[in-house]
Amino acid sequence: MASSEERTPLSDPQALPRRDFFCIDCKSFYASTEAIKRGIDPLGANIVVLSREESSGGLVLAASPFCKETYHVKLGTRRFEIKSAMNLTIVEPHMADYIAKNLRINHIYQQFTDRPHWFPYSIDESFLDVSGSHKLFGDNDELAARIQHKVFTETGIVTTAGMGPNPLLAKLALDNAAKKKTPWRAYWGYADVPTTVQAISPLDDMWGIGGRLAKRLNAMGIYTVGELAHADVRNLHREFGILGDQLYYHAWGIDYSNLEHRYVPRNENRGYGNSQVLMRDYVSARDCETIIREIAHQVAARLRKHKVQCEIVGISIGYADESDTRRGFFSAQSHVTPTNLDDEIADTCVRLFYKKWDGTPLRNVGVRCTRISEQHSLQLNLFEAGTRTLQRAQLDAVIDNIQTRFGVKALVRASSKTNGGTAIARADLIGGHHA
Repeated sequence: MASSEERTPLSDPQALPRRDFFCIDCKSFYASTEAIKRGIDPLGANIVVLSREESSGGLVLAASPFCKETYHVKLGTRRFEIKSAMNLTIVEPHMADYIAKNLRINHIYQQFTDRPHWFPYSIDESFLDVSGSHKLFGDNDELAARIQHKVFTETGIVTTAGMGPNPLLAKLALDNAAKKKTPWRAYWGYADVPTTVQAISPLDDMWGIGGRLAKRLNAMGIYTVGELAHADVRNLHREFGILGDQLYYHAWGIDYSNLEHRYVPRNENRGYGNSQVLMRDYVSARDCETIIREIAHQVAARLRKHKVQCEIVGISIGYADESDTRRGFFSAQSHVTPTNLDDEIADTCVRLFYKKWDGTPLRNVGVRCTRISEQHSLQLNLFEAGTRTLQRAQLDAVIDNIQTRFGVKALVRASSKTNGGTAIARADLIGGHHA
């Protein structure tokens, strides 16, 4: 650990958070689910799950361990990178199957700890605080082995488990050790930090550090987690604010997160949003406006469903290509009179778009509404007759009722039938993929 001359955040063991956390991952979850449906061993299958198989730009959502090791096919691999000589079984995603299996697996997790100490991190990963479970199920390794066995025998899914005295170390143990080899379990404690956490390199291999953040740290002369741990925390704070403090303590393996303390956002911090990764470049203004309006209408419908309204409308636009002269995206937002009406939100989004768009082809579009409040009445507009506002609200309500009862495709705007529309094609998708 630290030398006698150097004091570090690990120097006082009594001040460190110490509980027993697991971070459990379902190995190649989507691909494993597809293999099990076909009666194939998940670890030996040559299956890849591909979004939009018909598109050369379709993305691999999951690949079996065999495909990863043999052909280096992984999450994010494009369809055109998959060669016929690989002889892979390419399947489309079935999100309803994955959600159903995820619910079964998380039900098993909750048999080993209580609900306040279970936290689903993603569809294939969960955190468990098992500090109070040892009298029933044994020590950390035995308990993790029991969970793995039960999940495998009941669902066929192979799980990997990272263990540690806090959620961060459990997650890092999972990503950097448990996923690498059988028995798919690993424990990282504070004594291991200098040889495990601080050995992670390059920086963006560290959980919580992406490419852009790594570049900013590189500019400060920091290229490894070890260098981050021995950086001046005051300089990190000046550059990144409280995030700098977090980066420093994470480099020492310290995390005070408590699964019982769930963040509940205040109304003004809540938001409703939708976004899409487009399957082709959107070049024409007409197509761009069509997709923005479609997404805006989806968000407005969600606001009405929850009987709330927003005061801030924002868009995020991702370009097809990033150049050296500008970033590959832009965002903008605007205050509006509290509303949840389709046209008001869509018109605001389109207006924001045209203010900043320079004609570059698009590949990502998002709409987000924030500063949420409950709707107790219909807000009238000084620049529009009250009867007109009421008519638009009634029309939106009729559309909502029809689509709720008969499905989204029962009533669509004419623009959705044009080349830029995606609402009809996406109507039966779950999370952007086939059910």
